[in-house]
This record gives sequence, C-alpha cells and structure tokens, in this order.
Amino acid sequence: MSDSEADGTNAALALADFLRTRAQEAGLSAREIARAFQQRVDREQARIAAGAARPTHPVRELSFSKSHLDRLFKGSATLPSIRFLGTFLEITSAAASLPPQRHQALYQEATELLTKARRLRARPAVLPQPQPEPPTESATIAKLQSQLDLERAHRAGDRIRRELTDTQALMGTLLQIINALRDIITELDLDLFDAPRTAVRTVPRTLAEQQRTEAVDYKAAAEAEYGRVDHRRRVLELLWDQAQGNLRRLASHADVGHLRPLPDLPPLPTQGVLSHGLHAEPALADIATALSRVQEYNDTEEQKIRDLRGALADNVPLAPDDELAILLAATHLSDPRARDAALRTVMASWAHHPSTRDTLLRLVHDDQSAIRHRAVWGLAAAWAGIPKARDAIVALAGDPERRVRQTAALGLVHGWAGDHTARDALAQLVQHQDPEVRQTVVQALVQGWADDSVVRDCLVTLSRDSDVLVRAVAAEFLTEGWTDDGVARAALSSLCDDPAESIRWIAVQGLTRQGYISPTSPITNNAILQTAELSPSFQELGTLPVVAALRQGIGFYEGITVLVGANGTGKTILLNALALLMDSKRSALPMSEPTSVSKDLAKHLRITWNGRRETYSCHYINGHTVPNRNRYASGLENYRAHLRSLVESDDAPNTVVLIDEPLGLLHPTSERTIIDELVDLADCGFQLIVTSARTSWTALSVARVIEIDRGTNRAEAFDPTKFPDGPPLSI
Repeated sequence: MSDSEADGTNAALALADFLRTRAQEAGLSAREIARAFQQRVDREQARIAAGAARPTHPVRELSFSKSHLDRLFKGSATLPSIRFLGTFLEITSAAASLPPQRHQALYQEATELLTKARRLRARPAVLPQPQPEPPTESATIAKLQSQLDLERAHRAGDRIRRELTDTQALMGTLLQIINALRDIITELDLDLFDAPRTAVRTVPRTLAEQQRTEAVDYKAAAEAEYGRVDHRRRVLELLWDQAQGNLRRLASHADVGHLRPLPDLPPLPTQGVLSHGLHAEPALADIATALSRVQEYNDTEEQKIRDLRGALADNVPLAPDDELAILLAATHLSDPRARDAALRTVMASWAHHPSTRDTLLRLVHDDQSAIRHRAVWGLAAAWAGIPKARDAIVALAGDPERRVRQTAALGLVHGWAGDHTARDALAQLVQHQDPEVRQTVVQALVQGWADDSVVRDCLVTLSRDSDVLVRAVAAEFLTEGWTDDGVARAALSSLCDDPAESIRWIAVQGLTRQGYISPTSPITNNAILQTAELSPSFQELGTLPVVAALRQGIGFYEGITVLVGANGTGKTILLNALALLMDSKRSALPMSEPTSVSKDLAKHLRITWNGRRETYSCHYINGHTVPNRNRYASGLENYRAHLRSLVESDDAPNTVVLIDEPLGLLHPTSERTIIDELVDLADCGFQLIVTSARTSWTALSVARVIEIDRGTNRAEAFDPTKFPDGPPLSI
C-alpha cells in the first residue's frame, strides 16, 4: 500500500471511530440508528403525501441500513455525504440530549474529518509512470477542455466554501445572542418575581418589565433568524455535495490531472461576540442593532444562494456528442488509469452507442486486466445477443486473470443463454484448476442452459470434485432439476456417502422429495433435537424464507447444524423460537425478551425430540450474552473463553447450544479460531444449532449446512443493472 493510500485509509478509520463514538455516546446500536433514519423517511413521505414539496435530496436516498452502518463504523464503507453526517448527528445528539453548541461542534469536527478523508483518498498514489505516447490532437483537445471545465467547477466550489464560512460564523453569533438574551430574561425574572425591592435597585419595576418584554421579542426574532441561517447552511451543504459531484465527474475524464485538495471547512468562532459584563439596557440596544443587520444580511445571502444554484445547474461543459468523442479518444491513451476512467465514464452515459461497442471490442484485448474486465461486462450488459460481442467474451473465458474469466462466464449467461457456442466455452472451464471459477461456471451453465444434457454431464463431473463447495453446488443443482434422470440420480446416490455432512444432507433430501428414498429413512443420527417443521397452512409470516424451509422440514444434525441465509431471512427468529421451546424443557436461557414474531412461530412449530435422550440443558449465545470475563482480553478471546466454559461448567450429556451469528464482525482470518472451538464442543457431545450469513461453513465437513434462502440470490448476480462496473467475484 502506498503512503497516500495508507493516509486515506487512516483518515477514513478516524471518521469511522468518530461516528462509532457518537453512537456509543447516544446509547444507540446500528439497528436503532437505521430505524431512526427510516422514521425520518416515513415522516418525509407522509409530508409529501400531504402535499408538501419533494425535497431536493430526500433522506430515503441515503444509505442507512444496519449492514451499511456496521461497515461505516469499521471504516470499510464508502465515505458518506455531508447530508448523511448531518442527519446522523441530529439522531445521536438528540438521543444523547446534547446542547446546540455541542452538536454544532461535533458537526464541524465530522465535516473536517470527512473533508480530510476525501482529500487523502483523492491524492494520487506514487506509481512508476510508463513513457507516454505522443498525444493525438483529439486527446490534447480533450485534456485542455476538461481542465478548463474543472477549473470552473473549482471556482464554484470556492464560492460555496466562502458562503459556508460566513454562514457558520453567523450561526455562532446568533447562538451567542440567544444565550445572552436567555441570561437577561433569567436575571429579570429573578429581579421581578423572586427578589424583594431594595434601595440599591436602580431600574424601576416598570422599566424591568418593559426590558423583559423586549428581550423575549428579541429572542424570538433571533431564533427565527437562526432558523433561516440553519436552513441556508443545509442548502449550502447540499450544494457543496453537488459541487464535489461535478468536480469528481470532471476529474474522471482522462488526463485532466488529479483533483486538488478541497479546502477544509472553517471552525466555529470560539470567542463570544457580546461582552458578558454588559448590563441589560445597553445589551438589549446592541442586540436590537445586531438583529436588524442580521435580517438585512439574510435577505442578501438568500439571493446569493439562488445565484449559486443557477451557476451549478449551468456547469454542463460540453454537448453530449462532443464529450463522447473526447472520452473515446482518451481510451487510446497510454496511461491505464486514464483509459479506465474514460471507459467508466463512457459506460455510464453512452453504453449503447455504436462507437462504444467498437471501443469495447478493442479493449477486450487491453493489456490491463481491470480494463478487460470492464469491457467484457460492458459488452454483456449493453450488447447482449450480438455475435461479435459473444465471440469476444468467449475468447476471454480462458483469460489468465481470474476475475476476467468469472466475468466472462456471467456475461455469457446474461447475454447468450441458450447459445451453444457460449455453452461449450463454459463447459471447457469445468476442469479449470481454480475452484471458484468452477463454481461460477456451473452456476452460469444452470442459469442459461438448465435442461441441456451437456450441463447435466458437467454437474455429474463436478459432483466428484475435490473441493467441498464445488460438490455442494453441483449437488444442489442436481436435486433441483435432474432427479428424474438416471445418470444424475446415480450421482446423487453416490453423494449420500460423501465425506461432508452437508453434501450427504443435500443428496438425501433431494432424493427423498422425489420419492426415491423413504421419508422414514433419512440419515440417522443421535441428535437431541431432531426436526422442526411448520404446517403448510401456516401463513402468518408471509414469504419469509425460513417459513418456506420449515414447511419442507428442517432436520438437525447431532453435531453442528448451520442455518445459512442473508440478513432478513428469519434465521434469528427461528433460533429464538427454538429457545422458547427449549425453555419449556426446564432450561435457563440468558436471552432478552423475544419478539412477538418469535413467540408466534414457537406456538406453531412442530418439534421432534430424540426419545432416547432426555434434554437436560440448553444455552443461548449471541453477541450480547457473552460475558466480559477479562476486560484486558479481546472480544475474540472472551468469546473463546465462554465457549470453553460450557464444557467445564456443564456436566450434562444432553446439551443443546443455540448460537446466533458466531462469526459476527470477525475478520475472515479469525473465523477458523471460532469454528475450531465449535467443533471441539461437538466432539464433547454438544448439539450445536448455529445461524450465519456466511456460506464458508459449507467447507466444514463435520457440519450440516442448510441454506435458508438457497437460490434466491443467484438470478440477481446476472443482472447488469445492479452491478454497472461488473459482477461480484462469487455468487
């Protein structure tokens, strides 16, 4: 990692630490903050439905899901907008009951951290530069024109920065005025109502009452002006984000030079503008004069805001055809970063232009894998069905770069499903040495050529693959569409004796559903909790994936059973329902109050127990129930210690352990440590039922992995509208 990349990462982590601290200070979890954002969206929608004008930048356009907030707190998400920071701090400051001055200071600090992170991330890495080719005339014109437009955008940003400076300073002044008026009113109240009249009093009572009335009126006027200034600040922040968007759009053009550092936002004034030693009468006179000037200033500044909006709206530098010609010329430049930036901009606005197609056909032969990857996906997304595009992608099905090969496979199934040339190119990759490529290929073949005998033969071949994950994928697809085929059925029968428990379970379940194995003779085991199922008539939870799985019946393994599914599929709901049923078996469960959904599910679940083993105890573990045994130890070490303590403290031979997302936010390198601890528990005779969003459990041969939402996300991986820069590396 270069120094500039490290600086950008450190700045992003500093912002993440700041946001995480604010959430902790407010006592809010990521889920609660996401819920608060959603409440604001609901109120916003209600106002729109009631006839209010649609906001320029609605809250619903912000990313605020729990998973996004978790990534933001770890510094792994994209940098947020100023609009997001403002809303986030409004939520946390309100929950923490912070005064306006403290909230404003936190907002300023967050803005400075964000500006620094953006500046450092935009700084170019120090890389050895190749010798540039002599620039063409069109490329030179493109460079000069884009640099000119970039300078115009910089000047618009500078204007907004100056306006923000003045606005924030004025907000500080108004806060001082409001605080001074609050003090004056308090002193006059004490003088009028609490203290007896004395000879030392120099202000008559009637004058004090008049001063109090004036102070209250001035305070209301100051608060109204503060509201105007605060509204202007919000508008300026939105314009600031818009100006930065213009800067980055223009900076994405090739060979314009790197974006210069954006100026830091100014700090709020630390000195008050009014003297604390002033008596009421001169202070009120000063305040009256200041408020009059503020009103005049606000009128003038609001006109400036309208002018700025017009300036930003007019910052469209080139006609579309001229800009396309410049960008296509830039794809010939020698600098790979310039070529990639130009191609990315072209694909965003001119993906279906014939000139773009010709450029993509040329760039699939580029010497940079990142550009080949983008070109392949661009052809598949915009030129599906065109033979020339297909042939270009087929040629890259054997590309030396893994990501390009995978993108070629997904691109072929998206654009040429049913085409025999594309099918045969994919079938050749079934023997590829990279197991991830084999997984991608088999999923692509099934997606595009489901009933083809060539695909069946590929599945049978991969059912004997040395990689557990590849065998599992092949077994799943064989059970879904080929159980009536004798060759496929024979392959599934052989998988019933596979070394991996998950694959044995997939094969047996598939053959059982088709009637080739008796439902009364599943894989026998000595599990305490044998099965859980729901009646097909149960409709209370709608289309929740866990309900569909329970209608078919879930069989638990005597060792480790892992319920795998994305967030929102109902895994935790099922685990809590099982915990409630375990509680009826005289088990003490350290869990918080379960939701009404879990309670309702528990009432309708049909559970099969092992009649030969009487349940003695049960443990429920999630991120909130693990005790902090050693405050100097890491979270991972405390988690391991808690798992080991189960063996030491529980001498019961019949123990069920329910574990919700044990891997949680662990780094992948730490996953194996927890998995090994769970395997040790299973070896001691514990039955473990685990929920997780990670599919890596399938590679664990001693665990039965049941995918709650199996198959629901595969089609999305082939949708280019959801992945404009190319598909994910795995499905």
